[in-house]
Amino acid sequence: MTTSKELQDIIKLVPPDFADPKANFAAVRRMFAPFHGHSTGADLAVEIREIGGVRCGDYHIKDQDHRWTAFHCHGGAFVSTPLDEYHFYAEIIARQTLMRVVMPDYRLAPEHLYPAAHDDCFNAYCGLLETGTDPSSIVVMGESCGGSLAVGLLLRLRDNLLPLPACFVSLTGWFDLAVSGEPVEGNDPFLTPQWVRNRAQDYLGGQLAPEDPRVSVANADLHGLPPLYLQIGQFDTVREGAITLANNALRAGVNVTVESWPGMIQGWHGLVTAGVPEATRAWASIRSYVHAISHT
Repeated sequence: MTTSKELQDIIKLVPPDFADPKANFAAVRRMFAPFHGHSTGADLAVEIREIGGVRCGDYHIKDQDHRWTAFHCHGGAFVSTPLDEYHFYAEIIARQTLMRVVMPDYRLAPEHLYPAAHDDCFNAYCGLLETGTDPSSIVVMGESCGGSLAVGLLLRLRDNLLPLPACFVSLTGWFDLAVSGEPVEGNDPFLTPQWVRNRAQDYLGGQLAPEDPRVSVANADLHGLPPLYLQIGQFDTVREGAITLANNALRAGVNVTVESWPGMIQGWHGLVTAGVPEATRAWASIRSYVHAISHT
């Protein structure tokens, strides 16, 4: 399938060593920096506050009805990026979904090893409930490594008999930290398998095997989870983990919707601000899915 010129032009700008397997966490942060920290629009309301003891960003577009809340676990391969450089992505979600967005500033590896990020996402979600936010109005979202954090959150809520959200939406989620599936053919400019495995080790610090279902949620017992919506890019390096998650969700009796996006790569949703039409269409599908969930 031919992808858009806009996407092809962006891929050409990505340095060939962006996902260098030899890069350490400090090099990853330097490489990510130009892709983050963008300014936001004047009509985006941003409040930084503690929720559940965790520093969080609370965002909404001014003068917009935001009956629904997106609780977003951001990406960055566990080692990047701090909340103050990620406001732009919260703005993308707010504009594209017309929802309020809450995003926890979870602690980053390797300074903070597992389960720090998992704990922060869990505590922030529980704190959000304590503020009076109705769980049936919450859409949990996860982008890249935030996908495993988000599904890990759902599993922990289930196991503790705590209120689950209305659904989960994956933005090219990374659900198998070992990247153990079939090799993905094609060019994903943002990830390589060994680079991904190295970031998992940065977070785990040898405490768990990367295949452990506590972190590789594709391998977990998924029964009792809310509906899952997975958009999977054909050339995304972590694609196979999402497919495994979907298969195991089906076997567990979970309502799971899988969308195949031919020609797409890791993180293409974030390219909506660059006018990539595939990103615009992906967000439109997400809006439609949430709308359907809200009317069931």
